[in-house]
Amino acid sequence: MTDRRAAKRYARALFNTALKLDVVESVEADLDVIVGLMRKDERFENFLLSPRVPREDKVQMVYRLFSDRVTAVTLQALRLLLDKRREAELEAVREEYSMLRREHGQVVYATITSAKPMAKEDADNLVQSIVKKTGKKVEALFEVDPALIAGARVAYGSYVMDGSVKGSLSQLRGTLRRDLLKQG
Repeated sequence: MTDRRAAKRYARALFNTALKLDVVESVEADLDVIVGLMRKDERFENFLLSPRVPREDKVQMVYRLFSDRVTAVTLQALRLLLDKRREAELEAVREEYSMLRREHGQVVYATITSAKPMAKEDADNLVQSIVKKTGKKVEALFEVDPALIAGARVAYGSYVMDGSVKGSLSQLRGTLRRDLLKQG
């Protein structure tokens, strides 16, 4: 079970250190690699999260795997998480760190879901319209969900614009229900 408050504290400390050393993007890439390996390799994840494996064995494994692949800052943060028995928070630390980097860089994270893969030109136009609307840089994640039938749904910050057929049908269903209830 992850402790989001602890993850935020560790991410904030790591971000501040990375910012001072001008390695913010490198540390984020390192965290992505480590968490990606955990997701991809169940044995590694089980080893790292197992309460039966001694701390020193975990530290040695981490140094063997990552000492020549990640920055010293990331390696020290990983060691600290292991020493404090916070390895279960690693993925949450990565998420919080990414949010801090976006905040600091005035970047908006947008999720754009469409019924089928978008043409590059359409995707670029959609991203540019978000840039104009927010005045910030945009990092976009494009997803495909055939259940939308057609159209797209855009979400960033607390804003959601649903221009999908599924969304329109759902809205129409709600309107019809309200109208029927008013009549009855």
